[in-house]
Amino acid sequence: VAYQSFDSLNGNTAFKAVDGNRATNLANDSCTYITAKRTPWWRVTLQKPYKIVMVSITNRGDCCADRISGAEIRIGNSLINDGNQNRL
Repeated sequence: VAYQSFDSLNGNTAFKAVDGNRATNLANDSCTYITAKRTPWWRVTLQKPYKIVMVSITNRGDCCADRISGAEIRIGNSLINDGNQNRL
């Protein structure tokens, strides 16, 4: 199950990041989008323990690619401080 700090308008929900559609144009209803916020976050809750060996991120291709600058990937079980207590 996927979650994000804020669902933007137009149905760009967190689920779109894990639906298998790797198209990169937001207008094609294929991407998630988080409205500008000071500390936006996105997370996925796995239904059981998994050994994570790779995380792949597909950035927007239509515009705004620089918005992902400074993004961090954290893996762990803590939701304290929006997951920022988990290791990088």
